[in-house]
Amino acid sequence: MVSTRHWNEVEIAVVGGGPAGAAMAIRLAAAGREVALFERWHRPRWRASGVYSSPSTRTELSELLGDGAAGSLVRPISELLVESLSGASVVLVHGTDGPAVGVDRVRLEAALLARARQAGAQVHEGAVVREVVLGSEAGAADAQLLVSTPSGQERWRSRLVVGADGPRSLVARSAGVTRRPLPVVRAGLSVHRLDPAALPDHLPMTARLVFGAGWYVGVTPVPRGRVNVGAVLSRAELQRRLAGKGAPTAVMNRLLDEIPRRRGELWRNEPIVDQVTVTMPLAHRVARIAGPGFVLVGDACGYIDPVSGEGIGRALQGAELAATAIDRWRNGDRSALSRYDQRLRARYRRKDLISWILQGFMGQPAMLDYAIRRLDRRPSVRRVFGMVMSDLAPPERALDPRFLAALLAP
Repeated sequence: MVSTRHWNEVEIAVVGGGPAGAAMAIRLAAAGREVALFERWHRPRWRASGVYSSPSTRTELSELLGDGAAGSLVRPISELLVESLSGASVVLVHGTDGPAVGVDRVRLEAALLARARQAGAQVHEGAVVREVVLGSEAGAADAQLLVSTPSGQERWRSRLVVGADGPRSLVARSAGVTRRPLPVVRAGLSVHRLDPAALPDHLPMTARLVFGAGWYVGVTPVPRGRVNVGAVLSRAELQRRLAGKGAPTAVMNRLLDEIPRRRGELWRNEPIVDQVTVTMPLAHRVARIAGPGFVLVGDACGYIDPVSGEGIGRALQGAELAATAIDRWRNGDRSALSRYDQRLRARYRRKDLISWILQGFMGQPAMLDYAIRRLDRRPSVRRVFGMVMSDLAPPERALDPRFLAALLAP
């Protein structure tokens, strides 16, 4: 690392100020831990990311920010309309535990960072972590971080480094836990448009998910009279479409032209309110999510395109588990971090399997149509599937052979 004379010291260093990192900082600081959070951007900005999230997200946000603040950042989503280009469709209604939500992502990140400051965390925006040398899990050696700030380079020491720095996590690479990329690389495009037909923010609306041949488009109402339009497609398909149209905005518009129009979609004729952004790849795998001197949370601890849109929910839930584990670790429980690794993997392993199955269906349009029509005609099966996808029922219920038989039988 670059040599400097002055060392800054902190108990816990958090790399990344998105929902996972900010939630970690809030929880750790509230528990009395000394926390420094480093976020590369000077202020939250829009980027290609999911905004449709499960009912549990509102509960997590209310705990972190309070009911009033949390409510102003999300739009209730009462149901999800799932369709294919051939006309097959089904409405998944969320359970009685509350609606799903469409999240105002930029305002959410700003609110979480402000709350982290209030809780006592040091929040350094515009601070790019260039290098991480991890310490030991026993805490005998400190981690070292090289950070570029507007005023110059700084060196920091910390007992533990939390990697909340996304799919290209520097912390994961420094720990040597990144795994080989998946053979199929997917890309995400996302943008907001004004919606003249939007209801007041506190009233629920319907989200839409349309499947094409190997791609899908999600339309999610969000606060302040807007919809978020997100598309996921393979890198090869994106490159093909870029070669023909030349820009992400043109690719997004062409995808929207390919999905059927529905009555009342006034947003289609409205201007975009931010730039179409692209992120790639939509996958990241790691061998471990905790180890000597580090803990990973959010997308940094492993991510596949989940189709159902649960990235924010996972980030907030993972941050809660990780903060508890770190607090116990600092209080002398040396197995707390390894238990966090085991617990988080166990929690999401089966849900990830469902995501892989859904992606397999995406590549087989006839099979996808068949499954959608069966869901539409079989209320009990539809109810179970909707609750599993909303995290209101364990994924084992959708993987039960009896459920699969009820879904796929003629």
